[in-house]
Amino acid sequence: PNPFNPQTTIAFELPILEAVTLRVFDMAGRLVKSLITAEPHTPGRHEVVWNGRDDTGRQVASGTYFYRLEAGSFSDTKRMVLLK
Repeated sequence: PNPFNPQTTIAFELPILEAVTLRVFDMAGRLVKSLITAEPHTPGRHEVVWNGRDDTGRQVASGTYFYRLEAGSFSDTKRMVLLK
C-alpha cells in the first residue's frame, strides 16, 4: 500500500522463468536498496518486502522512493511513499 510505514510489499507476476532484479532508488536516482539481484524466479506470483532500510541497514528518511523491476526484456518503475 501507498503510503507505507514501516514496510511495504512489492508484488509481481512472471509468465515464464526469468532472472529478476528489483532495486529501490531515491528521488535523485541514487540506489537505496537492492532487493533482488539477477535471481531466477519461476512463473507465477512473487512478493518481496522492503522494510524501509538501505543496503547498510539504516532506516531511510520519509519521502518518495521508486522501485524498478527488471525481468528479461521487461522493466517497470513505480513510485512509493514512506511516511513516518
